[in-house]
Amino acid sequence: MIDIVFQLIIFFMLATQVKVTTGMEFELPKAENLSNIAQTPLKITIISEKSIVVGSKKTNLANFSVVLSESTSADTTAQKSVILYGNKSIEYELLIQVMDTLKECGYDSIDLALDRK
Repeated sequence: MIDIVFQLIIFFMLATQVKVTTGMEFELPKAENLSNIAQTPLKITIISEKSIVVGSKKTNLANFSVVLSESTSADTTAQKSVILYGNKSIEYELLIQVMDTLKECGYDSIDLALDRK
């Protein structure tokens, strides 16, 4: 009986894959000094000027602030925080435009997702 349970555990471990970002393959920049984030921030993935994913909603740079304001919670007392994901080859100007929009929308904490070297 234990053999069957063990085989089921092995099967589900192999059949289940955990991915943070689904549907997109990109390479994060690498850094040596990283820190963990205590709260659960909003996740934003920057692919290009025409493709930005806010949480699970896909948008472009022109409509980014509209989608961002829809994703903002009603609690204005809490600190607004966000993690930016993006391929290491995205344009620096695009990253600055996204960060500028986040600051205009009241986000206090903007963190960049990195891989450890």
